[in-house]
Amino acid sequence: MLTQKLLAIALMGTEWINWLLLLLSVCSVAVILEKFWLLRRKRGNQNALRRKIVTILKTKDKKAIEEILRSDPSSAAEIALKVIRTMNETGVSFEDSLSIALSEEKLALDSRIAILGTLGSNAPFIGLFGTVLGIIHAFNSLAGNTKGGPSVVMASISEALVATALGLFIAIPAVAAYNYFVRYIKKIMVTAENFARLAATTHIRMTTMRD
Repeated sequence: MLTQKLLAIALMGTEWINWLLLLLSVCSVAVILEKFWLLRRKRGNQNALRRKIVTILKTKDKKAIEEILRSDPSSAAEIALKVIRTMNETGVSFEDSLSIALSEEKLALDSRIAILGTLGSNAPFIGLFGTVLGIIHAFNSLAGNTKGGPSVVMASISEALVATALGLFIAIPAVAAYNYFVRYIKKIMVTAENFARLAATTHIRMTTMRD
């Protein structure tokens, strides 16, 4: 009884699997484009920011640092601004404030990256599942139509293999994008931490000098 029910599901063919894979491919492309745009924006121009901070250090204008950081969308500026605000508002130490800001920014940058990793790992198996269903359908068709011979089976199997090809077509760019974004985020976080230390310590130095 159970076998017959499972066979009935298998005989639905691979078309619904192919549509599912096409939907997943659209999701993958959307995530890749969104993360690429976000990370380019978050990378910012570290050298330009650093020059501005050095210039402000000469003028000793503490408020100007915060204004520059607020106007810049990069991770470096956001982390530095969070560190300064956390220290001013809560009295938390510099290292603790930096650790909090870094972890929050890392979570923001990592959002939806796992989708690419999941698609890269599972899309080939979904495609393989579709191929298996197609092969089952092919042999069932052969059993009901012995006159067709091997040509019927070969035609059905070739259609079933489309699901495997679609799965690989989704997985390969998803894995490549995932690895690229992981490395890119690490680079952003390292440079952002270095800049945050410069900006925050400059701000602290100005506060100490005025006090």
